[in-house]
Amino acid sequence: MKHILFINENELILINAVLIKRYTPLEQIAVKEPFLLNRAVNRPKQSAFGQDAYATIDEKAAALFQSIAQNHAFYNANKRTAFVGMVTFLGKNAIEFDAEKDDVVSFTVKISDQQNKISLSEISRWIQKHSRKMKD
Repeated sequence: MKHILFINENELILINAVLIKRYTPLEQIAVKEPFLLNRAVNRPKQSAFGQDAYATIDEKAAALFQSIAQNHAFYNANKRTAFVGMVTFLGKNAIEFDAEKDDVVSFTVKISDQQNKISLSEISRWIQKHSRKMKD
């Protein structure tokens, strides 16, 4: 696998602020739980015994998406930030994401519902289904 470009905390904070300013400007813009934000950003990078915990780009994107959506590191717009953060991560790695808005909304809500227990592999498959390599 080629070198992966990861998203960082500052990028996610900026994404969160832009989303709130654009769609819900009366909501508070701030990180509520810095530790949870750090954990979400670093989860896709995890490895054990020299092996990536998330072997594919889709799995790494799924880990990021799930962590941001479920951890609620921000006061507001966690689901929106999770989705846009995942798409940004894919874009940094020359992968385009394309899905219908209704599908994105329902799937993102499903991920954030911790009672639902959607699996990481299901999230990864959904991402893979809607992704394609960017043309040079």
